[in-house]
Amino acid sequence: MAEFTRPRHGTVCWRELQTKDLEKAKEFYKELLGWNLQQSKISPVEYAEIHVGDNAQGGMMELNEGFGEGWEHIPSHWGTYIAVDDCDAAFEAVKANGGQVFCPPFEAPNVGKICMVADPAGAHFSMIEFTK
Repeated sequence: MAEFTRPRHGTVCWRELQTKDLEKAKEFYKELLGWNLQQSKISPVEYAEIHVGDNAQGGMMELNEGFGEGWEHIPSHWGTYIAVDDCDAAFEAVKANGGQVFCPPFEAPNVGKICMVADPAGAHFSMIEFTK
């Protein structure tokens, strides 16, 4: 069973594929890299965790209407998560330092608080405050 250790503040901690064809993506990455993909035990939606050895390294999920209005214009993409101690404070710091905001902090059930932002040059990333 994969172990999870809460990452330190500022650590790049998770990679996530949001894709319009989850089954095809799972097949592709299993064949290409030999990844062990397992349904998350904590996610209320279909979420394939990427397990490498004893560690969960990231996940894959379907990009669909659950993302809200305009979801069909979002391309399939990989995202990076950075661990923070306080998601609300980090979100405010992004705004104060010239970054862009795309999604304010929200609760991801059984995971923590997440926000989606970009640096002043437009590089997108997400920040996560884990509940564990």
